Amino acid sequence: MESSSKGLLTQVTQFWNLLDDLAESNPESYKKFIQQQLKEGKQLCAAPEPQLCLQTRILKPEEKLLFINLCQWERIPAPQSTTHPVPLSVGRPEDMSESSELTLEQIRNSTVSNPDDFPQLLLPKDHVSGKTGCLIEEISSTEIQVEVKRPAYELKIVVDQNEKPLKTELKVELPGINSVSLCDLSVSEDDLLIEISEYRLHLNLPEPVNPEMTKAKFIKEKATLIVTMPLMCN
Repeated sequence: MESSSKGLLTQVTQFWNLLDDLAESNPESYKKFIQQQLKEGKQLCAAPEPQLCLQTRILKPEEKLLFINLCQWERIPAPQSTTHPVPLSVGRPEDMSESSELTLEQIRNSTVSNPDDFPQLLLPKDHVSGKTGCLIEEISSTEIQVEVKRPAYELKIVVDQNEKPLKTELKVELPGINSVSLCDLSVSEDDLLIEISEYRLHLNLPEPVNPEMTKAKFIKEKATLIVTMPLMCN
């Protein structure tokens, strides 16, 4: 470690000696060199320039507003081509209910020395012009017309060798569904409700079932959901 520090100190000393020689032999070139270094240093230390603020919502673990601030920063290199991914530097999320808001002017005048200290920006309403066209239009869920489909299904009661009813089994076909991670399945003693994407199925069950013992599995290859509901009498 000590030898590397000495080597670095030697290189710095040599560099400054070269600058001293350049200042004496060619003052004009020395002046241009210093101005160029100051210009590049200023660009490097410049704060991110805010471009756009997106508003969306977080649903889990609790519903709250989420603001995503998109900024332009000289430190972030441009993508190599139109087919390459765009480099991003992601700042730490902040809970705006516990911290003060930053205006456009404040973030422009701030100096960021570490990408981890990237300030979060919440665009004030008085900085948003109502005359220009919006890039994103917020619409309510009531304005979105989604056709709800009733999926094909098969409902049967499974019996044992003595013809005693054991459980109710439901098979639901869900074409186009690759995962049921966002599926809402509600089961009570006498009815069942399934909601996922554009599908909705509500059924009254032929026999009372045990909701706590109900199990469900999804067969991805067949896009089929199987719900097994033991009967209360068992």
